[in-house]
Amino acid sequence: MKFMLTYSGQLPPNGDPAATHRVRQALLPQLKQQLDSERALQNLAQLPSLDNPEQRRLDDAATTFKKSGFRFIPLVSREFNLVCNLEIKMARSREEAAHSDENARLRTLFDSLSVPADGDQLKGLTPGTEESPFYCLLEHRSLVTGFEIGTERLFERELDAEDVRLSLVVTVRPTKITEENWSFAGGWS
Repeated sequence: MKFMLTYSGQLPPNGDPAATHRVRQALLPQLKQQLDSERALQNLAQLPSLDNPEQRRLDDAATTFKKSGFRFIPLVSREFNLVCNLEIKMARSREEAAHSDENARLRTLFDSLSVPADGDQLKGLTPGTEESPFYCLLEHRSLVTGFEIGTERLFERELDAEDVRLSLVVTVRPTKITEENWSFAGGWS
């Protein structure tokens, strides 16, 4: 399965929890749409709960990944033996001061694609009406098994030094074919 996510806004290299969550919030509507339109994800969404046949497996995930009032549902998770590859195009408003700044921005991006590691990263935040459940791409950033990055410079006025335009091509595949994830089979193409 392959799809694209886009983001336009601040991606600071410091990766503070509030900035990371703002990126996560910006990607949420696209991930919801992907779940609604992609047959492989719909198949996962319809699986019955292992604990309660009246519920869906996604309800189990929202319980498993409940943190500080948020109920996260990762689309790529260990439970379904899924991993992903990312092709990242990043246009930024200034040249990076150092290679370490670019690496720090990538860390912020990967954290924003993932379920927060703990509730401290959400301190002071409460889910909005459209954020329950809260879909995110990854259970953990370790499920990204490869990535390529291309960078360009933006020459637009009125941009903050932290502003970027991102396009991410996400390719999801299973690490082991099971009855639940067979519709993701097909490799990296």
